[in-house]
Amino acid sequence: MAKTLIKPSFWKTAFIFGFPAGLLIIGFMLASFTFFGFKSGASSMAIGFALMLFIMLSLFFIGIKNFRNQQNGTISFGKALLLGVAMALFSALAYTLVWEIYVAFTGNRFIIEYTDHLIELERAKNGSVEALSQFIQKQELMREKYANRSYRMPVTFIENFPMGCIVALVVTFFLHKPKFWSQKA
Repeated sequence: MAKTLIKPSFWKTAFIFGFPAGLLIIGFMLASFTFFGFKSGASSMAIGFALMLFIMLSLFFIGIKNFRNQQNGTISFGKALLLGVAMALFSALAYTLVWEIYVAFTGNRFIIEYTDHLIELERAKNGSVEALSQFIQKQELMREKYANRSYRMPVTFIENFPMGCIVALVVTFFLHKPKFWSQKA
């Protein structure tokens, strides 16, 4: 019988620490929509980005360290990175799944209010009528595209997955070293 490279405990760890990361990130995002609306500016986007980074760093670190401990305190760089990417995958899947449920219950409320807000900001700039008209057309096209699940789901997935992969790389860099935060003192 051939030896499997990735055991069920690998996938279990990836799911246990990746899926909740996505749920927490989207949960905080939906809560901010509830309390503050969709008219977010650069500061709320920065807060959301920092929160995503903190949640992923925390859960991916704990997950990879936990898996390393199960492997007698050692894990190769490749296996740790693969585990981190698997966590990022589960995180992005949870994020996308919950967003799709949200859109199913609210319709296109998000994209309509968001693009309306962008149009208001563009109007406030007092630019030319032609430039405003072109901007409005772009926003209407965005609404049409976003109404299509085949467009929306990959866009939503990509909001989360690349950051998860970067976090996985950073965490792996530290945790593949057996002496870093080891159980043995």
